[in-house]
Amino acid sequence: MLVDERGRRFLKSLVAHHRITIRGTVLRCDDIIGGPEGVRVGEGEPEHFLVFRPSHAQLVSEIERPAEPIFAKDVGAILVHADIRAGDHVVELGTGAGAMSIALLRAVGPHGRVTSFELRADFAVEARKNVATFQGSTDNWHLVVKDAREGVDVEGADAVVIDVPDPVPLLAHAAGALRPGGCVAVYVPTVLQLKEVRDAFAGSSQFSLAETIEILERSWHAEVRSLRPSHRMVAHTAFLTFARRTAERRQP
Repeated sequence: MLVDERGRRFLKSLVAHHRITIRGTVLRCDDIIGGPEGVRVGEGEPEHFLVFRPSHAQLVSEIERPAEPIFAKDVGAILVHADIRAGDHVVELGTGAGAMSIALLRAVGPHGRVTSFELRADFAVEARKNVATFQGSTDNWHLVVKDAREGVDVEGADAVVIDVPDPVPLLAHAAGALRPGGCVAVYVPTVLQLKEVRDAFAGSSQFSLAETIEILERSWHAEVRSLRPSHRMVAHTAFLTFARRTAERRQP
């Protein structure tokens, strides 16, 4: 990620022995590859830039996506509330462009696993491309092109993340995939969807401790003689509902 003097960001892929051009400034990739983050490049050119590896939040806003991704403010809440940690096995139902897959892979680390189910083959192609580009080698990521309503052939998962238009039919499959105590996280954008999800949890013996939250994000405008909230904020994107998998009743 190259950042100009006005804070504008440019996401670029660097290839050895090639050049990149940003608004008339030509930069040699070899001058950037292998260098430290935070270095300034382009001195003596029309413009100069600071170079950083993009954070996940910066990455999601820049990648090409065929479907609306789960943005950073919701990703953070999902990882924490679903208690996703290094070494976990996480199942993702609804992959889209792979933005959440990247976050999950970073969270579980090289000793964890992520199994993703995506109905649409074209979305799966885009997800594979984005994960390969921005995450690299992913031997611990298994992407299945399949309608998850037909079944999820996973057992003992630590968490399940659901991001599909109609999540209720998938809750039983999520329960079958989870270990006792594992968490399901459901991402829905509308109140009508939320009502269906909460009703389903209320009538389920497989889940307990359901809770719903909404994350609002407001940045601040900070300059030498001005410190105030920004005029615009990232308000509603989705409702996040979490529930825990109950254990089967023990026989006396």
